[in-house]
Amino acid sequence: MINKNISIGSLITILTIIVTFVFTQGSTSNKIENIEKEQVKAVKRIKSNEEAIVDLKIGVAKIETKLDDRFNRLEELLMELE
Repeated sequence: MINKNISIGSLITILTIIVTFVFTQGSTSNKIENIEKEQVKAVKRIKSNEEAIVDLKIGVAKIETKLDDRFNRLEELLMELE
């Protein structure tokens, strides 16, 4: 037969399990909130870096264009000298 009496040990065990569960849930939700905050920061950094990369690519393209123009001009001058 099952003993239907609840002892103090059983109550302490049940309370310990409940407190542990609540503490674990609180800790987990806190960690999730921290991760979400870090994710937002990371997304902002990535967007900023992407914009910087685009700006750098534009700058490099301008420099390449100027170099090509100057190289073409140098070729023209060399052809005129010959």
